[in-house]
Amino acid sequence: MNAHELSQRMADDASGIAAYLLPKGKKASGEWKAGSTSGEEGASLSVRLTGAKKGRWKDFATEEGGDLLDLWAATRGLSIAEAITEAK
Repeated sequence: MNAHELSQRMADDASGIAAYLLPKGKKASGEWKAGSTSGEEGASLSVRLTGAKKGRWKDFATEEGGDLLDLWAATRGLSIAEAITEAK
């Protein structure tokens, strides 16, 4: 399974993965909201849970963003290769 395939599979469980990576976040209007990739409460970071952009995220304070693999790497301080291994 390559990174693109893994990212698509992860998007199918965007809600569960967002809650796992950002446990202090909250669901609001089809998004998971958190303060940042550090996981504190807030609304600067949004993860889409539905629709065509399901699994995409952006931190509007830092302009960081990407897919759930990128979020996994950012929240855990890992490289993409390490995030792929962990996420699998």
